[in-house]
Amino acid sequence: MKPIVLRILSLLLVSLLLAACAAPTDRIVQTPEQTSRVTRTPASIGTARPQPTNTTTASDVLTLTWWTPEFISPKAPAPAGPLLAKQLADFEAAHDGKVRVNPVLKARYGKGGLLDFLRTTQPVASALLPDIVALDVAELEQAVNLGLMQPLDNTLSRTITPTLYAFARQAGQFDGRTMALPYVADVEHAVYNRDRMSQPPSTWTGILAEKIPYLFPAGTPQPSSAAALTEGAQRAVISQYLSAGGTVDPKTRRLVLQEQPLLRLLNFYRDARETGLLPKDVLDSAGPDEIWSSYAQGSAALADVSARRYLTNRDALPNTTHAPAPGWSNPVSPIAEGWALAITTPDPVRQKAAAELIAWLMAPERAGPWAQAAGWLPTSPAALATWGAAPYYEFLDGQLASAIAPLAGPDNAATAARLQKAVTAVLKGASTPADAVQMAIGAK
Repeated sequence: MKPIVLRILSLLLVSLLLAACAAPTDRIVQTPEQTSRVTRTPASIGTARPQPTNTTTASDVLTLTWWTPEFISPKAPAPAGPLLAKQLADFEAAHDGKVRVNPVLKARYGKGGLLDFLRTTQPVASALLPDIVALDVAELEQAVNLGLMQPLDNTLSRTITPTLYAFARQAGQFDGRTMALPYVADVEHAVYNRDRMSQPPSTWTGILAEKIPYLFPAGTPQPSSAAALTEGAQRAVISQYLSAGGTVDPKTRRLVLQEQPLLRLLNFYRDARETGLLPKDVLDSAGPDEIWSSYAQGSAALADVSARRYLTNRDALPNTTHAPAPGWSNPVSPIAEGWALAITTPDPVRQKAAAELIAWLMAPERAGPWAQAAGWLPTSPAALATWGAAPYYEFLDGQLASAIAPLAGPDNAATAARLQKAVTAVLKGASTPADAVQMAIGAK
């Protein structure tokens, strides 16, 4: 029995030794990272080709938050939305995925809108502010005064601003600092019916002499947009006043009311009203879109409309073409409107990345096609040139080159409102031009 017992004990000892050697291997637990390195997808089974790995971790990625309205976002209708989505994806790829963009959609105006959210978030939760914001240019001054935006002079390439149209350079500047870059724009110009005239006159004298019915927005701006809250008078009216010799303060961009230019404007309104060249309901026209509708119905042979509306609807009126809006002694220079990009983050690293995104979007090869896809006008000649050659595009280049930046400055809305009050009094026949002028400039 003894040899048998010894043999059994020897076998048990060998088994224990083998189990002890195997135990550490049995206790190894693979981490998710280790699992990903050893797992093979069906496509890789049976091949010796190494699989690419992405070494970028979440901590390496800087995500820029961009507050923007829907129409300037990947969610915009095609073709604008998908095109912007591709441009943002290309931007991220150019940064090897280490900088990403998160567009957060906000309403354009009013409570819960872009400016309102910025204003209410800053004092209570500044960490929740975005890195970049898109704002109506009419709201830039208020945002700057509230300290919501960061200067771009030290972060943005100095080669970008000089390439913009003059109005776009001025629109983003406050107190000598560049605070925003206009991204897209719009201007108003005249359209006319070629069946009713071969060429419209370029001056008010010509309109009166040729007895041409003329439509333009003359009513008080409605509070449905930011512009209505900051300008106080229609852009068409202000442009006409400036064509008569009125001025804008070069430092503040505030409208300056002067006797002779205002008298010229109001005399024209009186004469056009008395001869029936201005419709009786001209004061009911509170914007260029309403003017387009009236013109399309045949109310006049000549009308001021927005370039955006004309771009969208010109094919529906093949006998209509474009022209500069008539002025006192020369065609008017239109007042531009539009949307701008600005940086809101105070963090230097995020500012640098945000400036790179703005520069990326503003590059002519991207800004031009996107503006065209969205139905807006670009803010640089090089971006407009990407649209190709066409008579209307050449005309737009001239209009944008002569355009005036949106008005700003302290008390500008009140000054424009006084202008609007004088215009209303004369068009209603409630005041003579001379009396309306004196009331507007404060002599009475």
